[in-house]
Amino acid sequence: MMSEQFSTRLKSSTATIHDEVEHTTFMVDLMEGRLDSRAYALLLKQYDVIYGVLESKSREFADDPVFAPFFDAALFRAERIAADLVALDCTELPVMPSATAYAAHLAGLERAEQVIAHHYTRYLGDLSGGQAIGALMNRHYSLPATSLTMWDFAELGKTKPYKDAYRRLLDQVATTGGDEQIVIDETMEAFRLNGALLVDLTEATENRAVPVA
Repeated sequence: MMSEQFSTRLKSSTATIHDEVEHTTFMVDLMEGRLDSRAYALLLKQYDVIYGVLESKSREFADDPVFAPFFDAALFRAERIAADLVALDCTELPVMPSATAYAAHLAGLERAEQVIAHHYTRYLGDLSGGQAIGALMNRHYSLPATSLTMWDFAELGKTKPYKDAYRRLLDQVATTGGDEQIVIDETMEAFRLNGALLVDLTEATENRAVPVA
């Protein structure tokens, strides 16, 4: 019997915490239209801090044999996030302590496998459930496409073939000399950091939610 592919094991190993994070009150309320465009902009402001550091770290490891297959500048979101915040006229929003901690953690990564973990968590998420965020922000809060470029990955072509190819790269991590367990452990940390961020955002917006009809 064939052994389980690493990409499958990574997904199953982190499924519980992934589901918990996805169902944090802030994210549920945002996706169901109970908040407002400012709440979305507040999320984007945190990403402004996080993605800049992740992409700097990605460039730092671009020539590392374990990380190099994953490096793709077309994934980078930092410039788009900054432009979206300008389009939303929300550049002066506060940065949550959890976002600062998240960025500091990213800045301190020392292993290619750790960078892969955060790269996977953020970008595969953006190419999956993240696509629904962009659509729902337009539907619920009437945000124009010009303020939602964070979620536009047209440059990559169709998302499913790209994600499938990405998962095949994960399956080759051990072949390039990478330690699969480090990827799993750090992916758990990535979800924990994201969960802490969403808890902060829940607290920041809990008194501003629109009651359910």
